This record gives sequence, C-alpha cells and structure tokens, in this order.
Amino acid sequence: MKRLNKMAAVFTVVAFLATAKAFATNSWGTYHWARTSNPFTLQIGNNLSTAEWKGYLGPVSTDWSVSSVLDTSSVGGSGGSSCKAKSGTVQACNRKYGFNGWLGLAQIWVSGGHIVQATAKVNDSYFNTTTYNNGNAKRHVLCQEIGHTLGLDHQTAVSCMDDANGLFDAAYASPNAHDYTQLETIYSSLDATSTVAPTLVAAASDDEGPDKPDDFGRPVGNNGRLFVKDLGEGRELFTFVIPAPLGNPDHGNPDKP
Repeated sequence: MKRLNKMAAVFTVVAFLATAKAFATNSWGTYHWARTSNPFTLQIGNNLSTAEWKGYLGPVSTDWSVSSVLDTSSVGGSGGSSCKAKSGTVQACNRKYGFNGWLGLAQIWVSGGHIVQATAKVNDSYFNTTTYNNGNAKRHVLCQEIGHTLGLDHQTAVSCMDDANGLFDAAYASPNAHDYTQLETIYSSLDATSTVAPTLVAAASDDEGPDKPDDFGRPVGNNGRLFVKDLGEGRELFTFVIPAPLGNPDHGNPDKP
C-alpha cells in the first residue's frame, strides 16, 4: 500500500510539473509597448487584401481585446504591398511571399527596451494550397503573430500561442486565460512616456522587415522560431517564425489533416 501511495505521489508530481511547464511564463523578454496608463489601445493596420483575411482580423482583434490591460483596434492600413511598419502600430499583411519555409512572421522593432512598431505577415504561397487553405489554420497564425507583437512568446497549451500543436484545430485559434494573465504581468508597471500611436515618441528608422530567412539575423535559442537583428544605436528587430515545409506542401505533408 505504501509503495502504491509513493507511486501515486510520483505521478502527481510529474503531472504537476508537466502542467507547470505548459503554463510557464510566455513573455519573450522584458519588451513591451511603453504607455502611461492601462488599458491602452493598440492600432492594427489592416493591409489584408482579401475579404477572408479581413474577416479573420476582426475576431482576432476582439479576442486580444478581452485583456484587461489593452485593447486592439483594426484601422486602415498604411503598410502597403511591402508591409512597411508604422511607428506606434502593428501592420497586418498577407502576400505570396514564396515557399521560403514560413507560414507567418511577426516582426517587432525594439528601442531602449520598448516596442516601437511591428508587423504581422501571413504567407499566401502556403495558404493558397489545399493543405493550408483552412480557416482554423489562418486564424491560428494571424492570432499568434499579433500575440507576439504584444510581447508574448509561445506556450504549450490550448491557445493560438501554441507553436507545436493544433494548427488546424478551432480550439487553438484564440488566446487562453494564461495569455491574458501573462499580458497583465507584462503591462503591470506604467511608463513615463509612450510608444503607442497617436501619443508616441520617435520610433525606429528601419521600417521594412525582411521576408527571407537569411536576412532575419542571428537565431535566439535552437528551435529556429525567433531571430534578432542588430540595427545599431540600441535598436533591434525581432522576428518570430511559424514554420512550414519547404517546397510544395501538398506533397507528403505529415501535418495535413
């Protein structure tokens, strides 16, 4: 009986550790948008070119606005076909970026420890194929890239911030409670100034993020999901990647449901 009790205790500890790992901190550093009050409103520029993608941005923006510390507002885009960043905003874009290995990119410009501008890109070269032409997958990727621009990293739970599971699953197309809790932690302390439009200070001068993996900069960690590029004068560009198979994904893709 004692042995059984010990085994039960071991299993309980293992289960607890697994759960704790899944809900560990998922901010990607101390980086955040500077602001002088909560909640603040972050503008998401709508540069999306199809009715379908535009239709996903609204629910994604609404999901992130559930947070108690911030709201996101979909506004007219200013990034154009090249998806140029605009100071104090996130610009969301879709385009055929080629079969270059990624489904989505979040690119975040940081200066002095604060996020100053960002873009979220989705790759129609993949999403126009039969494998990835899936509403849940599109919303998952767009939700995750917007989440990165808020300061969130990946997590391993049922959330759009899960980078290992659930791409085609509707349950993984939205943030979860842990994501909102993490945002409360990230934005718990106020700043003396703001990098959020329209009350922003000067932003980064390099406003067009690279699309080719060779130009992302040095990898952070060993999973090929985050890169950083030194822009000089205390400025950095972080690129989060949602990977996709190289070549034609409709040939032997193990992720196809």
